[in-house]
Amino acid sequence: MADFSSLSTRMGSRLNEILPKLAGRTGGSTPDASDTIDLSVAENKLLHEEMLQICKEAIDQQMTEAGFSYPRGFGGEPALLKALAEFFTAHFHPSVPIEPGHIITTAGAGSGLDALLYAVCDDGDSVIVPGPFWEGFGPYFKIHANVDILVASTPQLSMTMTPAVVDAIKETYLQASDPSRIKAVVITNPHNPLGQCYPPQVLRQIMDFCHEHSLHYISDEVYGLSEFDDLCTTGEKFVSALALLPKPDGTADNGGGNSALSVQNSSEVTLLDRSRVHVVWGASKDFGSSGIRLGCVISQANRGLCLALGLGSWFQVSSLASVFLTYLLASSSQLPNILELNRRRLLASYNVLTAALADWGIKFIPANAGLFLFAKIAPMAKTWDEEEEVVSKLRASGVIVSAGRKYNVAETEIGWVRITFAVPEVVMKNALERMKVSLAC
Repeated sequence: MADFSSLSTRMGSRLNEILPKLAGRTGGSTPDASDTIDLSVAENKLLHEEMLQICKEAIDQQMTEAGFSYPRGFGGEPALLKALAEFFTAHFHPSVPIEPGHIITTAGAGSGLDALLYAVCDDGDSVIVPGPFWEGFGPYFKIHANVDILVASTPQLSMTMTPAVVDAIKETYLQASDPSRIKAVVITNPHNPLGQCYPPQVLRQIMDFCHEHSLHYISDEVYGLSEFDDLCTTGEKFVSALALLPKPDGTADNGGGNSALSVQNSSEVTLLDRSRVHVVWGASKDFGSSGIRLGCVISQANRGLCLALGLGSWFQVSSLASVFLTYLLASSSQLPNILELNRRRLLASYNVLTAALADWGIKFIPANAGLFLFAKIAPMAKTWDEEEEVVSKLRASGVIVSAGRKYNVAETEIGWVRITFAVPEVVMKNALERMKVSLAC
């Protein structure tokens, strides 16, 4: 056990709380894993070749001596903010166009969440997060903002994306020891780990709940354009929180070309104040660029929050990353091609994985967005230890998947794992061959 005596009391206590949840990710040397296929990390490896070429072109054509100085803008490089505003307006169909002043760039989407919670929560406050959810929320929410997570779980996984989650959020709020310390509801849409999109009417109900209790609505939309639903025609379409708010005249938006919103009418518009709606996004998933570390927070009507976020992330975004993303977003030919390529490759790899799972008789939750799916690899498991035994068996065969327990699933749902399929097909097929032998399918 590490000695924390030289650290502040604050940091020592947070490390004691966080480190047990990061077992296996901290410490010294990493064992040789050259023959291990890691399908546990939500990393998109389908676009690396194309991203490398675009990055080289961007640096060659757009990088100047000015890139070696501090960024010029308080919330990010002006050219990048302009490109991001146009990008979000075109692809996220906001009811009110995004302006550069609505955006603060951060060193990745996780840093955006960190800065956002630090800005709207006090030490020891809480946020409600529907379960299951990404395991990284725990450390991100705790290390700086020191925010507690109140898990709102539905009775069954199959109910997570339904109106039942609204009831779960309400019940979690009512059962809290001090509801006044709850400051926000955090939604991940498309969902991690289920790989599905929330129906617009469910999102509206959650927003209306936030309005009723003066809570912030934080929407993590980092997988927003990693949707392959338009190719496989199943599941709900992705709808951004930015598209669900009323226009300035109080009327509903027509959907901005998004058919999922065409059913809106004025009676369905959420009442939530736009100043309490914040969207987080990053280039890591949709553009296969986890190592670039560039994300942002969009908040359209809260100047004080934007100033706080800008101060919290000042000078954290690399000029090289800004040049790369600005070049990509401004390219009328490269951007559409990359988005389409991502969708098609995700669908192809998803089909390889789901065909094998179906052939083996393994239950899974169909996905239509994101980089992964939830599969019940250990259907006979009755305890978390038994779930971990199957995960360890796969690891021994050279395939790493992520145990469902990490995602705060209910104890009635033991046996699930998250499997990332955003890898080249040859890698996916290799992993499946190993899994088949290990699971004796």
